[in-house]
Amino acid sequence: MPLVGVIGTNSDAIVKAFSQMSNKEIDCVAIISGNNSADVLVITEAMPIVKDLKLGAESYLVINSDAKGITNLLSENNATLITYGFNSRACITASSIANDGLQVCIQRAFYGIDGGERQPQEFSIKLGYDENPENVLAAAAALAIFGI
Repeated sequence: MPLVGVIGTNSDAIVKAFSQMSNKEIDCVAIISGNNSADVLVITEAMPIVKDLKLGAESYLVINSDAKGITNLLSENNATLITYGFNSRACITASSIANDGLQVCIQRAFYGIDGGERQPQEFSIKLGYDENPENVLAAAAALAIFGI
């Protein structure tokens, strides 16, 4: 079963959002050590654990492009990098946020874990009352890699 790992102080909220949006065929867990076997790793902030990560070319790394200092810690990784955030440079952004949903936008094409190309597009995600849009965007970026 594919595995998504999440690193950051809000990792539990991202795991929850991912689980609610996915079809339960993909596991998602919070990661607290540098040893992991995740197919997709979501990093929300620069943390010391990040510099110890070594990911191969078959892995995906999803990072928050709005967080400062993350890219400086990733120099020894060969993983496919997918960025998410609320700035125009991110690969996956939110084009609008409403009370009940988030309009997610894939800005640039990339190849997913199945080898299929993810073309620029927009899709809607419903938000619960207490969900942080940034956490939902991180989960949506990981799901896009799987084509969901």
